[in-house]
Amino acid sequence: MQPSTAIAITSGKGGVGKTNLSVNLSLALGKIGKRVALFDADLALANAHILMGVNPNKTVVDALNANLPLLDICTEGPNGVKLISGGSGLTEMMNLSVQNRRKIIRSFSELSRDVDCLVVDTAAGIEDNVLDFVHACNRVIVVVVGEPAAFIDAYACIKVLSQNGRVTHFDIVVNRARNDAHGRDVFKRFKAIVDRFLTANTYHVATIPEDDALNASVSRCNPVVLSAPGSRSAKAFEGLAASITGPKATPINEDDETFFAREPAP
Repeated sequence: MQPSTAIAITSGKGGVGKTNLSVNLSLALGKIGKRVALFDADLALANAHILMGVNPNKTVVDALNANLPLLDICTEGPNGVKLISGGSGLTEMMNLSVQNRRKIIRSFSELSRDVDCLVVDTAAGIEDNVLDFVHACNRVIVVVVGEPAAFIDAYACIKVLSQNGRVTHFDIVVNRARNDAHGRDVFKRFKAIVDRFLTANTYHVATIPEDDALNASVSRCNPVVLSAPGSRSAKAFEGLAASITGPKATPINEDDETFFAREPAP
């Protein structure tokens, strides 16, 4: 059996479509038979459940405060996806202690037999809350859109994450592209900036077009992979799911402190 994979969705900037990507990628992975959990790691402003159209009864706050197993706080979503919701509007979650962040990360080892892919929807920015969760993933997807500010923030994200050699491989998803050619051009320009100043490997794993079906799905809180499976955007999400799990998948990052790391033997 292949080991479980944790996939961070990050960007350094808000408003580039991370959560929509996280939800649709999770559903697309479920559609191809993967056992998937989606962790909404935006612990103060969690909203993945809204886009997924589910209503969680418990959040990761309950797991922390009541020492509940993660399986007890999962909300079953479409395509068998298990949602682990962060808190919403809880100020204490915005400045989570290092100990509690590590406790959350370690607790995911109990899901290793039940989950093939953990998708981690990170908060915006490059604060410690974000960095610790990204570092605990062995696959990092950076979302880029063709805007100067988004370029700068995504570059800053890769710069910080690649320090100390902890993350060397970055999958790049170009979001809100006009078409595939536009996506390739955005990636080419972004890669040129990264290659000039950083020692990091970047791979263009998907272009997500901004079509009418995608915009309508967000407005209706009904993910495009479910509501319009024949649309260009839905097919792009499904292509991304296949590309990061198939035999030609890009390299992953290896680290000892990952979500699915086993506790050391006594």
